[in-house]
Amino acid sequence: MPVSRKRKKKPGKSGWSRKPARVNQRGSAAVPGGQDPHTLAEALHDLTAYREQIDAGRRSRAAAAATDLVADLVAVMANQPDAIVEDALCLRMGTVLSEAEQAPLDDRPGPSHLATALVTAAAAAVEAITNDADAWRAPWRVLTAVADILPYPHSEAAADAITRLRDMSGRRVLPPAPPGPTVTGTVLWTRDRYGSRFAVTAPITTADQPERWYLWDIDACGHQAFTVHSGYYPTPEAALTAWQAGVGPIAAADTELAPVDDPWLLAELLPAEEGLLRSGGENVEQFAEYHRSKRLAEAVKQTLRQQETRPGRGMDAATAAAEFTTWLQAHDTDQRELPVDLDELATELTDSWCINNIDAVFSTCSPHRVALFVRHVHGYYLDDFAKQLVALLPDWIRWLAAHNTTPPELAERCLPYAEGQPHPQITVDDNIEPAYLARVIE
Repeated sequence: MPVSRKRKKKPGKSGWSRKPARVNQRGSAAVPGGQDPHTLAEALHDLTAYREQIDAGRRSRAAAAATDLVADLVAVMANQPDAIVEDALCLRMGTVLSEAEQAPLDDRPGPSHLATALVTAAAAAVEAITNDADAWRAPWRVLTAVADILPYPHSEAAADAITRLRDMSGRRVLPPAPPGPTVTGTVLWTRDRYGSRFAVTAPITTADQPERWYLWDIDACGHQAFTVHSGYYPTPEAALTAWQAGVGPIAAADTELAPVDDPWLLAELLPAEEGLLRSGGENVEQFAEYHRSKRLAEAVKQTLRQQETRPGRGMDAATAAAEFTTWLQAHDTDQRELPVDLDELATELTDSWCINNIDAVFSTCSPHRVALFVRHVHGYYLDDFAKQLVALLPDWIRWLAAHNTTPPELAERCLPYAEGQPHPQITVDDNIEPAYLARVIE
């Protein structure tokens, strides 16, 4: 598919194509631009060595932080219930990761570094106990808490460490690995009146602890579905109340929880381990639940059996472009002159409207989503073409409202952002990237 001449030449969706290497008369590949291949190879080697050095530094800092964290938990949590140990572990991880974010980028260990280091540190604390007294119990409970909150592949590493320690325990008999978190009832969800903000809650039991309800507050307005808040609540009603407060009374009015009826969509919404590719921008509370929210999401996905036939996913970009163009031509009551290249504009608008590729939320529209779309368009297209796309947004919002039977008062709240008003809850100081993880009240 050819790249639109209206798009900025930048990597990603704009479709950069790398020039193929030329072959010289000797049969070896020549480097585009006439660079000496040996010089380029040396530069790549130096870059690889530098990256390895940076990553080694990050792993070292994560190891030191994990060792201190495990030692602290072993000292103060020995007589606490397992759920308290797990919660304390998450809170301390949130603090460590939040403090790490204040360091220079090259010195900053991420959640994946800390997860790997925690498994090593907790296993080492168990292994360091050499007598047969009860001293092993506290570090063992910390290790099992680590195993319960980390998602794959870190959970597998923790399970392997537990197996290794049990095999080498000698006269000391270590308990078997914990069963991990289990979904013990019906998974419930709801979505806000705009259709792009979701509450998902599930009853979870870990080991012999009382059942608690875990909440994921998921915003699907950005380039992916972001879990902007998560945590345990005593009941589904308490979880819903917390979600409604985070969404706001207008968007969350009259929302009620119901059993999940689209496991395919739920799987697209729930968070998953991203390794080093995370978007970033978490606050301390989000860091505290960073790993556990993904581990429990794995448990939910395993519980819900996906339907053999995927349900209809709603409108796609091509259909929307054609129907929007037809609607706009039929509803042009002002007799204004529509753009000559309306078909191209509509195609580009609809193609960029749902860049998270979650078809079930394609036709949703909220003030937050409009503000994010305007930022994306101005960053992705050449200025003149971007202005033409934004000029179509008020009509696009009205068409979506008619298509979705969205109440007029909700659609009208989107219009100021279509006209360029910045959204105060997603604007950050440097104004480079929006705050995708903001818990926006609509």
